[in-house]
Amino acid sequence: MGADRRAFLLIVASRSLSEAVALTAVAALLHATTLGRDPLPMIETAVAVFGITLVLGAVLRERGTVRQSAALVAVVMAAWAAWGLSQPARSPDAVAVLTRLVGFGILGEIHVWRVLGIARGLQRWREVRNDALFALAGIVVVALVAGPIDRDALPALALAVVCGGAVALSLARSSEELALTTGQVHGRQTGSSATGTAFALGVLAIALAFLLPSLQVLVGRVAGVAGPLLSDILFLILLPLGYLAAYLVNVALWIRERLRMAPPRTEEREPVDLAVEAARLRELEELRPYVFGALEILVAVVALLVAVLLIVRLATERRALLAEGVSLEREHVEGIGLDDTLRRLFAPGRAQRRPPADDGTPAATIRRLYWRVLDLAEREGPGWRAPSETPAEHEARLTQAAPKWRDASPVVRAFEALRYGDVDPDQRTVEGAREALRRVEAVR
Repeated sequence: MGADRRAFLLIVASRSLSEAVALTAVAALLHATTLGRDPLPMIETAVAVFGITLVLGAVLRERGTVRQSAALVAVVMAAWAAWGLSQPARSPDAVAVLTRLVGFGILGEIHVWRVLGIARGLQRWREVRNDALFALAGIVVVALVAGPIDRDALPALALAVVCGGAVALSLARSSEELALTTGQVHGRQTGSSATGTAFALGVLAIALAFLLPSLQVLVGRVAGVAGPLLSDILFLILLPLGYLAAYLVNVALWIRERLRMAPPRTEEREPVDLAVEAARLRELEELRPYVFGALEILVAVVALLVAVLLIVRLATERRALLAEGVSLEREHVEGIGLDDTLRRLFAPGRAQRRPPADDGTPAATIRRLYWRVLDLAEREGPGWRAPSETPAEHEARLTQAAPKWRDASPVVRAFEALRYGDVDPDQRTVEGAREALRRVEAVR
C-alpha cells in the first residue's frame, strides 16, 4: 500500500473513530434519559460502531441504485431502533418506549449521513477537526449529565479521539483533498485498496467489540491477582502523604482558632408544602403523555423527511476521489454538504433582470432601448448577451440567427458609443435608435 493510500486510510479511520465515539455518547445520553436501567457499555459500543462505520463507508464508496439506497437507510435506522429497544429499562411506559424508538431511529439517520460524508466526501483538515471536536463535546456532555452512564470509559475514549485526531490532522494538512473536477484531474484514480483495507479493519473492529466482554473478564482476573500487591505498594507510598495532610489540617484549624474566624453561615430556606408539590406533580404526570406524544409525532415526521433527503443524496453520485500526479488547490467542493443537497432538490429559478433606471436623460434612454433589445433576444432570439461577449459579438450572433436583427444595429452602435466611448447621445441618435427598435419589434 502506497503512502497516499495509508494516509487516506488513517484519515478515514480517525474520522470514523470520532463519529463512533460521538454517536456512542449520544446513545448513552438517550439511554439514560429514557429510563435506562444499566449503563450503556461505552467502549464496546464505540468499537462496534467504529467497525460498522468503516464497513458502511467501504460499501458506500460504490455507487448504488435508488432501491439499494432506500434499503440501506431503512436497515440502518431499523437496526439502531431495535438495538435501542433491546437495552434494559426501568418499567418504561408508552411515552418512554416511543421516545426510545424515535430517538435511536434518528441516531441511525445521523449515522448514515455522517458515514456518507466520510465515504463520498473529501478528507479535509476542517472536517477532521470538526469530527474530533464533535466527539469531545459529546464526551463532555455525557460526563456532566446525571444518570446510569459508564463514566469510567470516558477518559479512554477521549484519549483515543485526541490521539487519532492529531494523527489525522497532520496528514490532512499535508495532503488535503479538495475540489478535483474532471478538468483538473489527470492520472489514474486510487483508493480502492485503501477502501478494502478499511472494510477489513471494520470487520475486525466488530469482532473485537463482541470479544471485549471476555477480554474484560480476563483482565479482571489478572487484576484480582496483581491488585492486592499494587494496593500494598500504593499504601506504603501514600501513608506518609496522609500524615502530612493531617498535620496541615491541624495547623489550619489552629490558625483559625487564633484568628477567631467563624465558619460561613448558611441561609435557611422556607419549608416546602408537600401537598402543593404533590398536586403539581400529578398535573404534570397527567399532561405528560399528551405533550410528549405530540412532540414524538413531530420529531418522527422530521426524521422521515431527513430519511428522504438521505435517499436522494445516496442515489446521487457526488464522490470525490484522489488521483495520482495531481496538484491540489484549496477550493470549495460543491454537492457534498447538507445545504448543497437541499439546493439540488429544486430547480434553480430564472434570474430576475430589471431594466436600467429612467432619469429622463438621453443616456438612460439608450440604455433602456438596448436592454429592450436584449430582452427581445432572450424571448424570441438566440438569448441574452453572455458575460464574455461584446455588444458587437452578440449582434453578429443575432444576425446569423435571423435577418430582422440587422435593424437593431443603430441601437447597438449608440450603446457602444455610450458604454465604451463615453459619448453622450444627441436627440437624433436617440430617435434613430427608437425607430430601429420599432422595426425589430414589428417583425414576428
